[in-house]
Amino acid sequence: MKKIPKCSLAFPAAIVALGLHGAIAQAAMQSQVEPAGLVIEDVGAGERINFAGKLRMLSQRISASACYYVNGVGGDGSRSALTTSTAEFEKIVKALQYGDESIGIIGPEERRKTLVQIEKLQAVWGPIKTASEAILEGDDHQANILHIAENNMPLLDEAKLLVSEIVGQYSNPAEMLQSDAMLIDISGRQRMLTQKMSKESCGISTKINAMGSADALTGTMNMFETSLIALKDGFPNAGINPPPTDEIQAGLDVVYEDWTTAKAKLETVVAGGQLSVDQMNAIFDGLNVTLKDMNDVVMLYTAAAKSAI
Repeated sequence: MKKIPKCSLAFPAAIVALGLHGAIAQAAMQSQVEPAGLVIEDVGAGERINFAGKLRMLSQRISASACYYVNGVGGDGSRSALTTSTAEFEKIVKALQYGDESIGIIGPEERRKTLVQIEKLQAVWGPIKTASEAILEGDDHQANILHIAENNMPLLDEAKLLVSEIVGQYSNPAEMLQSDAMLIDISGRQRMLTQKMSKESCGISTKINAMGSADALTGTMNMFETSLIALKDGFPNAGINPPPTDEIQAGLDVVYEDWTTAKAKLETVVAGGQLSVDQMNAIFDGLNVTLKDMNDVVMLYTAAAKSAI
């Protein structure tokens, strides 16, 4: 197995930043072995964790694609990304609230605490959705991109809180092991980090300060690399197991190759280098490839978690 060179950021600092160890540990303490003969209803636990985690990514993908689109970068690709991401965010929020068997989320949410967090998320999401749709319709780009720039991080924060609620709720040993829930969540967070880096790079390059800074981009890059190493090699002290299947290992190898290419371009942004439109296009396209490959890994983790029970 090929080892990834270690980056400078200590594992615990980045992994603990997930904020989910407490939720998973609490779920482990509260969960009891189910009585023999009890039928466990499939409510799509893995899918709920996966798609809740995807909201984090979409909060950043909407911001990144809006930034690139209003600055004439990415062509039809940035417009398409903004369109599909806005629609998908709305679809997932509704699925988590009401259920959607087409994406494996079975039945409506019934837990009051989770529903309250969904409502908090929707309160921030509504105006961002309106701004995104206005940009696509050609309305006042400056005011709408500023709203997205200033509110995408509060949206991400609410999405993180929702993920924490859902991981704690659905990581029941009868439905999913806590260690598997963590792998799905961390790999899912990697998707978000690809788009956060994309957004921050665009913000730096186009002087939209609320979108990102060199310090913020450096921190996001370190977190992505640290988490990728932990997923690929395992990090038992943080509760992260090595890849459970050869297919997942191969998928992480692909993501690492993507990352090697993307990292070099992002380091130019951090260093303050002036980027051409072609270079900005390369970052936008490259991180979207990394997103796709990371999403494939998340789906493999979700499938592996189901087969482990």
